[in-house]
Amino acid sequence: MIAPERNERLPVGVCMWGMTYTLGVQGTGTPRRHPAPLGPEAFLDLAASLGLGRAELSAEYVAPDLDAGKLAVFRSRAHDLGLAVTLSGPGLDVEGAPAALRRAFDAAEALGARHIRTTLSKILCGERKLLGGLGGWRAHLRRVADVLREIAPDAERRGLALAIENHQDATSWDLMELCEASGSAAVGVNLDTGNPLAVGEDILSFARRILPRLVNVHLKDYRMFATGSGYRLVRCALGEGLVPFRELFELFRERPAATLSIELAALDNRHIRFLDDDWWEGLGPRDIRDVLPVVRLWRERAETGEYRTPWERGRDAELPGYEMDQMMRSVRYIRELLSPVPVR
Repeated sequence: MIAPERNERLPVGVCMWGMTYTLGVQGTGTPRRHPAPLGPEAFLDLAASLGLGRAELSAEYVAPDLDAGKLAVFRSRAHDLGLAVTLSGPGLDVEGAPAALRRAFDAAEALGARHIRTTLSKILCGERKLLGGLGGWRAHLRRVADVLREIAPDAERRGLALAIENHQDATSWDLMELCEASGSAAVGVNLDTGNPLAVGEDILSFARRILPRLVNVHLKDYRMFATGSGYRLVRCALGEGLVPFRELFELFRERPAATLSIELAALDNRHIRFLDDDWWEGLGPRDIRDVLPVVRLWRERAETGEYRTPWERGRDAELPGYEMDQMMRSVRYIRELLSPVPVR
């Protein structure tokens, strides 16, 4: 990865899922939804104004009907602003997943996107008991592997890469197993830098394990708050939490084709109950040496006190400023991290 000059476009983007209130995603269908959300063209303008080089978004956000003409117009606007596009596609667990993903491939081609992020499940916080525990999770992975084997040849033919995210459900071992099971180099990993903590994995160990299949990165940071059954992961600007970004960016140099976007965490905290037996029953046995780095982090860095975001406190009027302030601080942090000359 090339370090940017002070006024150059950063080699990272902004992901729509990090600004869910501003974009009208948070509170959809309720009175709490933003009354005047940011539209897709304005989102591009924001990315450009922040000095970023990419926008990651869903095709439905651009054109709910997935009209190829509308997507092509958006692609042209992004190009004029000097922005590349990464597509956030449907999950591998949706009904009719192969057909849904092929529609996403069509949308990616219309948008000029080469990387398509996807997810495995709706599970959060490592709570696999929602799928029937470890046995249910393993059965789910077998179904997903079947979907991947069906659609991967189409992705290869089109020159697209499918990136499976560790969306607080999958371990690094799960992701590498799925990549191998797909039988295709077109299937890789979308690393969310904060989410290894949601399944009790050390962030750097997770990143090293999936590095050979790394396609896309969500740059996310978390603060950790101790609870009686584990810890809460709470959003913050990049560089203000637990994620070791400097070491991660050194790893990313080994995968220069991987794309990166800032994705601030959800407005709802994530409670990881890693002291509960039934939480571990869903994950299965693991070498204690793989868990110790997280235990040390919990012991040494976990905070106490107020952890709730403005959304969780019902202070909706604060949310646009809250999201934008965290985004701007995150951009500044990445610019300072990548710049050989301190930014003033």
